[in-house]
Amino acid sequence: MIQKIDSLDDAMKQIRLQSEMLGKVLAGEDINVFLTENSTDVIIESPAVPEISNGRPNVALKHVRVNPANYNFFVPLKGVVSDTFNVDRKHRAMDIVAPSKSVIKSIQKGTVIFSSWTTRGGQTLIIQHPNDFLSVYKHNAALLKKVGTFVQAGDAVALVGNTGELTSGPHLHFELWKSGVAVDPMSYINF
Repeated sequence: MIQKIDSLDDAMKQIRLQSEMLGKVLAGEDINVFLTENSTDVIIESPAVPEISNGRPNVALKHVRVNPANYNFFVPLKGVVSDTFNVDRKHRAMDIVAPSKSVIKSIQKGTVIFSSWTTRGGQTLIIQHPNDFLSVYKHNAALLKKVGTFVQAGDAVALVGNTGELTSGPHLHFELWKSGVAVDPMSYINF
């Protein structure tokens, strides 16, 4: 019974972290993420820290182990990669330029958990995939799936657009998240 309670507690902590990170993504807030030397460990630094000791905030760190070779993802869009994942520039995504209204596809099976307008990302779609992955598709001209819809890998989910404040032409701003942490899509997908 204690083991089950601990397991449920861990699952709830993970869900809270994912919910917090998703909220920050949608709000356009900064999230500090660090990759370790072997690039299979990701550390997330929580910016909201209540305690301060020795003049420095106590920072909550979370380690997530991932092995990109264990996952098979579909390419969301054929186009030209115009910007890549770069933590230093706070660009936790990759941008793919393609003609307006080109079809954007789901990278893996999953359930649409967000399909709506956001000020910064314009028409935005988020899909929850197995193994604690989320894929985020921003600046779309049109969203083809509603919240709660189950999609297969390769299903059309949106059309390339130029919507939202943070865009400079028709492209897909694509983010990949693992266990509440933004990861480099190029580590998982052959673009």
